[in-house]
Amino acid sequence: MNSYISSMVFVFILGGVAFYVGLRRRLIKNFTIHELIVIALFCSLLYIAGLPFKFGLSRIPFIHSFAYSIPFTAVLFIGIRLVPKLGTATLIIFGHSLLSQIISRGINPLWWPYALLAGFTLEVYFLCCRNYLESRVNAIGAGVLRGFVVYIYFYYISAPYIWHIYYAPWYVLIQTLQGMTGSCIGALIGFSLSKPIISAYRHGGL
Repeated sequence: MNSYISSMVFVFILGGVAFYVGLRRRLIKNFTIHELIVIALFCSLLYIAGLPFKFGLSRIPFIHSFAYSIPFTAVLFIGIRLVPKLGTATLIIFGHSLLSQIISRGINPLWWPYALLAGFTLEVYFLCCRNYLESRVNAIGAGVLRGFVVYIYFYYISAPYIWHIYYAPWYVLIQTLQGMTGSCIGALIGFSLSKPIISAYRHGGL
């Protein structure tokens, strides 16, 4: 329990740092109604991207972290590229988490730090790089970081505290490496696919 509470403190500090730095650099801007609709759409698309795993693909041993990370990261990064503003990553990830809870097992605030950490980590990374997913290298770095943070936190903090399930270190290592690799591939796919989508979005009247 102590590790979970400590992690919550860390998550809120991380979010506070992102907000403070964004405020100092005047990067915090209001979202338009259109941008909020796009963000809501990508919350839904992230849920759709995970449906194959809810329907049985997750039962495939050992490779589910790799397979799940590819479509999730690709869809997430397309959404971020469409609305490249501080806060977009957090809104999409946290919105997807709430949507998944509402549809499946109901609202459980114990999972919120997991989603917030995933969003805040990307926000801080983009702030440190001064690059909000504008280059392929930045996308690769964000993908690898996302995979590392979310799987380490899930296996060492969320699952033991919420589910009372404990994983062997070798298993956590394998899943985390798979998550980092899958997220890296998903980042490359998302970055490539986002180019024609952004072109259509900005110049096609969408």
